[in-house]
Amino acid sequence: MGPRINDKVVGSPQLKLIEDFRRLSETAEKTGDIVFLLGEEESVEKIYAHKIIMQARCKSFQTTKRTEICKIPGCTVSIANNNIISIRLPHITSDIFKQFILYVYTAKIMLQDSKVFEMMACAQDFGVDELKDACEEYVISTLSVHNAFLLFEAAMEVSNKLSNSVFMEKCINFIEENAVECVKSNSFLNCKKETLIKVISSDDFAMDEADVFRSVLRWAKYNAGVTQPLAHWTAEERHRVCQQLSPVMSYIRLLLIDSKVFAEEVEPTGAVPMEFVLERYRHAALNASKTASSNNPSSNFTEGDRLRARMSINFFQNSTILKNDKLPLQITLNEWFGTPKQNWQLIYKASQHDFSASMFHKMCDGIAPIYIIVMGNDKSVCGGFTDVPFSNKKGGYIYSDHAFLFSCNENSQAKKYDIAKKLYAICYHIGCGPIFGAGADLYISDKCNLNTDSYSNLGHTYSSLNGENSLLGEYNFNILDYEVFSMAPSLSGN
Repeated sequence: MGPRINDKVVGSPQLKLIEDFRRLSETAEKTGDIVFLLGEEESVEKIYAHKIIMQARCKSFQTTKRTEICKIPGCTVSIANNNIISIRLPHITSDIFKQFILYVYTAKIMLQDSKVFEMMACAQDFGVDELKDACEEYVISTLSVHNAFLLFEAAMEVSNKLSNSVFMEKCINFIEENAVECVKSNSFLNCKKETLIKVISSDDFAMDEADVFRSVLRWAKYNAGVTQPLAHWTAEERHRVCQQLSPVMSYIRLLLIDSKVFAEEVEPTGAVPMEFVLERYRHAALNASKTASSNNPSSNFTEGDRLRARMSINFFQNSTILKNDKLPLQITLNEWFGTPKQNWQLIYKASQHDFSASMFHKMCDGIAPIYIIVMGNDKSVCGGFTDVPFSNKKGGYIYSDHAFLFSCNENSQAKKYDIAKKLYAICYHIGCGPIFGAGADLYISDKCNLNTDSYSNLGHTYSSLNGENSLLGEYNFNILDYEVFSMAPSLSGN
């Protein structure tokens, strides 16, 4: 590599060429033979380019008939007396197109969450496949609980321009599966009303209905500029919040919310029309949820829609083990915990931390209660629960009244193994991962993905069912992954 001067590489022919083409794009107003007219008639912005560059880089300029200039959807073309070609693109914004033209000349671009789908649509229209691929890769690699709402909203805005809706579906599926975490993000608070309605209308939005309301209330307060809890709202603040809530409330399935929560958190906002309040209490009195209608979903919610429970609630956020056919195990684990709607947050995932036992202790020691979810080589699932933390202060074995182990076979049949010898519930050892029992009933080794040192000697400290002696069928086993969850803080809309 050549020497660096002020962070610019000199002596590199490729970089020199890129710099030359960048300067060429900047002088296109004087030297170009194409002018793109962006925006509406009253606010047209002109961006110049060179036809030979566009022909070399864009398929829409290559696959034309003899009398055509280009094949760009939605464009109109004219040629002036000075032979300057005018291409009108009212559907493309100037800020996107400036970045696009710079990419055409230099193959360099800085993608942004809020604009990536507009850029993808532009690349598609002009036939710049490598840019379209880069946009797709950007969405796949950056999609997270922090930007999911922003990306979904951006995808919605250009959905009529893209050739398929796969990325919009990918974004909303991600939001549905990770609802509890996604609604904590700033991108959720800043999303548009239409985006919010689209998401909370889904049967697959994996969230308890009371928490759906609390999240929507947080959104409404943020957009109304209200920071005080409900009990301290002024009349003017209540009015502003209700203005935000009013168009959204009919999409929340208020009939499914517990009567106590409805009376203490929902009704006092003043955003629920009186006739619906009366309907809510009437249904509660009649226990109408047991006879809910099964109407099909629609944009305007019917009574049947408001009574239909969401398809699945993802209580263990960001788990890649408790998904698909193992999703029902989440409900079972919460039943065993004693709180049916408890949410859990991921605090350690072995595959993300090189299966390191020391990282397990660094991230999990001193925290309780926790669930440990283990996936074996054959995709079978087992694990344990402890209400006392792993702690090197105590060392060795740690007492627990409520620790237990569990397994879930390929038929998704879950079994629970209660503690029998409470003095030996869990064991602390810095050189390995979690240990349950003195047997050990479950032992997870360091680098458990690379060896078969992990084992299960079930029935030593925890009760065994029907003579079973291993949680994963074999005494020693390799582990594909394991996850550790602690209790997630409850959502609050007030």
